[in-house]
Amino acid sequence: MKLIFQMVMKYLLVAMIGFGIVVPQVYAETPKEKLTIPDWSIMWGNPQGGIEEVRTDPSKEWITVKNGKTSPEKPAEVSSAWIKFQLPAQIPIDYGIYIQGIHAQNIWIYMDDHLIQEISFDFAFDKQRVLFPIGNEEAGKVVYVKLETSMGRLDIHSAIMLDNYTVLTRAFLLYDFLNIILGCVFLFIALIIPIGSLCLRKGRDASWVLISVLNLTLGIIFITYSSFIYINFTNHGGLYITLFDLSLAVFLPTLTYYFEKTFADGKYKLIRWFRKFQVVYSVFLIIIMLINQFYGSRFSEAYFFASVTVLGYIMICQFILMCYC
Repeated sequence: MKLIFQMVMKYLLVAMIGFGIVVPQVYAETPKEKLTIPDWSIMWGNPQGGIEEVRTDPSKEWITVKNGKTSPEKPAEVSSAWIKFQLPAQIPIDYGIYIQGIHAQNIWIYMDDHLIQEISFDFAFDKQRVLFPIGNEEAGKVVYVKLETSMGRLDIHSAIMLDNYTVLTRAFLLYDFLNIILGCVFLFIALIIPIGSLCLRKGRDASWVLISVLNLTLGIIFITYSSFIYINFTNHGGLYITLFDLSLAVFLPTLTYYFEKTFADGKYKLIRWFRKFQVVYSVFLIIIMLINQFYGSRFSEAYFFASVTVLGYIMICQFILMCYC
């Protein structure tokens, strides 16, 4: 087991050093003098005339937002919005626009009235990022971004970055890189633990199985929480969400059970009761998830409430109970 532990530590060290070397280059190559977009505007709703009406009708109510600030709160019952901002009068060659934080399922990007990019998520995931190139010919033009969602959030919560396209591409690709690395490390540990446990006494098998399950589910959670895989492998987005939900439903009661066996040693009935409650609730969540998928996400709001709001409070209670005991 000492040899296995050394292998894991070497793997972690190489991954951390590699991440530390690559990431600073994203910022080290940034020019000292950068062009900026001082502000942008948002309009709630979607006019029937589409992009033409948005561009030409001066009566539309646009709300100006300083670049880097979060969008104003979304009105109730609104499921779409338009964003617009003007590019500088002079733009160097090989520049780009990068918006790191967007909450929306569907995005359309127009340069004046010309559609240049479209992103569509037909699954319940609304964390998006957009990157597109611009050049001298786009200088002074207005960029329009249409956002649409069937979920609760609809906003831009990061700065609109204008910089060299190569630099922005690296930032775009490396944004969730740490989550991917951590997820792969946990999956690697989950793989080697069963191999190492063969050398141990049979009495320790159950504990190592629990640790392996914890690492397996935690690795899947890290990887499927990253927006990178949804943006780059959109066709399998529904599968990633299902894996995330299943892994979280397994991870939480398994963590409580491992804590009960390792630290509480069966002394606290409250932990045992809470663990049984978590198992029942996890089964309940999985059933709701399957029903929601079978009926085409018709019960998304109820599932969101059960899997996010209620489960969040259960997680808080779990960690308080573990710290108290």
